Amino acid sequence: MKYNKIRIFSAISLMLIMLLSLSACGDDREIRYQTYVDSLITANYLNSCEQYVRSTGANQDDADAMYLQNVTRLANNLESFYGLEISSDVELAPKMVELAKKIYSKARFHTDPAVKDNNIYYVTVTIEPINLLNQTHDEVLAYVEDFNKRVENGDYNNYVKEDYEHEFAAGIIDILDKASDKMEYGDPVTIKVRIILSDSNFYISNEDFRNIDMAILSTDASKYEKEAEAAEVSSDTDADENTDYEEVTEEDIDTESDTEADTETNTTEQ
Repeated sequence: MKYNKIRIFSAISLMLIMLLSLSACGDDREIRYQTYVDSLITANYLNSCEQYVRSTGANQDDADAMYLQNVTRLANNLESFYGLEISSDVELAPKMVELAKKIYSKARFHTDPAVKDNNIYYVTVTIEPINLLNQTHDEVLAYVEDFNKRVENGDYNNYVKEDYEHEFAAGIIDILDKASDKMEYGDPVTIKVRIILSDSNFYISNEDFRNIDMAILSTDASKYEKEAEAAEVSSDTDADENTDYEEVTEEDIDTESDTEADTETNTTEQ
């Protein structure tokens, strides 16, 4: 057996549907809306929920659960991206979640006070996308090639499938973990987030939250996509290629992004 799939996807869409009824602080609207958006991002990615709880009146347990859901989904998507099978691995499954926490802890962003335009308030969010997938491309490909050579040499002939998958996945996780210590970032991305007002409540849309999420971690994986195209072309003439690539669409990724309802962190105006 040999490792033969690096799964490519166009985007990870990690939607969180939050249906809380929350209380807002008494700041001016420009600052209140900025604080709200800033606290949403901070709570979801940096595991710092104090501002979120304070500015919205959310329950701490709910905020903690929201963060855990987000990092667990990233862990699952990384597992899918690299074709790993560790969901039942008692050592590596939690290790992947810890890696996801570490990756998101490196998120870089800042928000500006809300600006009113034609009676609509917008908060500008500027994000430096984490570029870990492309950053580790060369090392991952070298690792896959070396692993497949060891497979061909019979190094794993006596391994059961679970141990074989564990061995391969451990190497991928180690590469990502070490690279995240020296994280690289893409060019800043600016997102204009609309504050939706409903009676005495306000919140942001599902689409705006998706845009924020997709900018936090760059998922264009352009280097992998080029390799995938090359592998597809070469497969016509070389059926024994060590590393094949399988393109995965968003439908193949297990997320809750099919829900189109707004991200109603309903915040009461005061």
